[in-house]
Amino acid sequence: MNSRSFLQALLAHEAEHAALFQEAKLKRSNNRQAMSTTPLLASVYGEILPIADSYVTKPIEALPFSLFDLYRTQGTRVEFEQAYFDRRRRLASLAVAALQDDEDTYIAALENTIWAICDEFTWCLPAHLNNHDAALEGEEDKHIDLFAAETAHALSETCHLLGDRLQPQVVNRARREAMRRVVTPYMSVKRAYWWETCDINWSAVCAGSVGMAAIYLLPDSKVLMPILTRVMDAMECFLEGFTDEGACLEGLNYWYYGFGYYVYFSELLKQRTGGKVDLLQTSDKVRRIALFPQRCFLQGNQVANFSDCSRTGGVEPGIFSRLGEQFADIRVPSLEPLAAPIDHCGRYAKTLRSVAWLNEPLLREREGLALGTDFLPEAQWMIARWQSGEQTVSFAAKGGHNDEPHNHNDIGNFIWLADGVRWLDDLGSGRYTKAYFGPERYSILCNSSAGHNVPIINGEQQQAGRDYAGQVLDVAFSDIEDRYKLDISKAYTVHGLESLEREFAIDKVEGKLTLTDTFTFSTPGAAITERFVTLVQPVIATEGEIRLESEGKSRVLRYDAAKLKASISTGEHDNHHNGVEHVYLIDLTAAETGTQSSFTMTLENGSAVR
Repeated sequence: MNSRSFLQALLAHEAEHAALFQEAKLKRSNNRQAMSTTPLLASVYGEILPIADSYVTKPIEALPFSLFDLYRTQGTRVEFEQAYFDRRRRLASLAVAALQDDEDTYIAALENTIWAICDEFTWCLPAHLNNHDAALEGEEDKHIDLFAAETAHALSETCHLLGDRLQPQVVNRARREAMRRVVTPYMSVKRAYWWETCDINWSAVCAGSVGMAAIYLLPDSKVLMPILTRVMDAMECFLEGFTDEGACLEGLNYWYYGFGYYVYFSELLKQRTGGKVDLLQTSDKVRRIALFPQRCFLQGNQVANFSDCSRTGGVEPGIFSRLGEQFADIRVPSLEPLAAPIDHCGRYAKTLRSVAWLNEPLLREREGLALGTDFLPEAQWMIARWQSGEQTVSFAAKGGHNDEPHNHNDIGNFIWLADGVRWLDDLGSGRYTKAYFGPERYSILCNSSAGHNVPIINGEQQQAGRDYAGQVLDVAFSDIEDRYKLDISKAYTVHGLESLEREFAIDKVEGKLTLTDTFTFSTPGAAITERFVTLVQPVIATEGEIRLESEGKSRVLRYDAAKLKASISTGEHDNHHNGVEHVYLIDLTAAETGTQSSFTMTLENGSAVR
């Protein structure tokens, strides 16, 4: 669509500005009846409303400089962010509660929350402040990061939906602050923000939030059009970060985050143009991106969590409902449990749309993932789900390269899940600190190859960088067997290592994984350790057999005791949600190596007879 047609579409529906996102208001008049007939909606409200109720009387936590400055002095983020995000959780939950409440129970608390957010020194997190745009030093209140943009959208949408029930002074101030801090800087800056041309979640979240705020705050189509044109350019850059098959290399969490804002913006723009501009229908790649979650869910809410991604990820009902309405081939993983409608960051757009967009009949109709094997050639991911006897077994492995978004050094890593237990695992994302995104990143267990199911050679781990990559050698799958073979030698800088072929063979009948690593060196004598990572306590039962037991279930890791010697050590994983998890590291160390050495290991049912 050219500029003239785009402007005409905006002008044609300018008078309908007040009707934008009215699906959020429609729930108010019939929410009690709807909750009695749609258990999923009742479940979502059942999580949000108690949170809102607690905020009616709970004082708003201060954001003192001492917390703000901890990122500079200590490199820690959590202390300030907990208080900052608590305000966003407060805003989102109170807005949902006020929209479904026939009286004004939540209005005063919501007004106080809006007022406090308008008082903040900057809406940008200390970890993001001036990191990419030092020219804005001294104008911290006008710096646009993920959360400044999200805040502008949240306030403008709240005022749009509830402005007739809020004090005019509160509404006017919120709109002024959203314009002053975010929309006006975006309109007037004479150079591109770094995130406008990046191909990760930032481009969609920042641009999408700015675009939605502008739609609410600028009813004049001629003022709005150039902003939205720029936003859509950023969205095109965002899509380039996905592989052609639609894979999000940042992981499912960032698919929800980045692609979520792509969808939120797309749907509001579609309304604003009377349906004439629909970004979700612009290319088949967008459809493939929409299908990504159903390829990386393993079983239930368990996820193939490569990169900075959580091991579990329940369904977000709002975005799955809207995508399901757009694409007939969307499937929904288990609805038990749903993702929390309001997360630790208090993401406003997700929270409101978990209510406004929820389509329970559609979700129920699409629930359940088909068994089978997916191979994503550009991402170099293989993901398999199948039934072996009475158990569901899932497997995921990756090649790729070690300069992926939110990268972990993990070429050749894999996950093995059966009976609902993750027997061999990927730790996923760690605690975000200054060090986590700095030069020390790969000294942290979950980011280094030492924290993944890959070999250690001559004491050396995999290296970070685009050139450290896997090469797919063979892929084959059928109803009874899958095979995936990679050369992962280029992930290492080990002198004399000529090739390292890693082959996964999956026996779907027996539910058994056979892993064979074949090393070729220019000279003999390399020190080789096969490493396996698990959160399930392992025990060396006998030479050649390591037993893992969890919840009355068991698996056995078998190896050739004549070639490999087993040891078990422990480590700690500081996870993304500020918890500490106990990690077991199983090492199978080669007794002797030649110029070519091959090691075969199997993971079998605990009751399997060799």
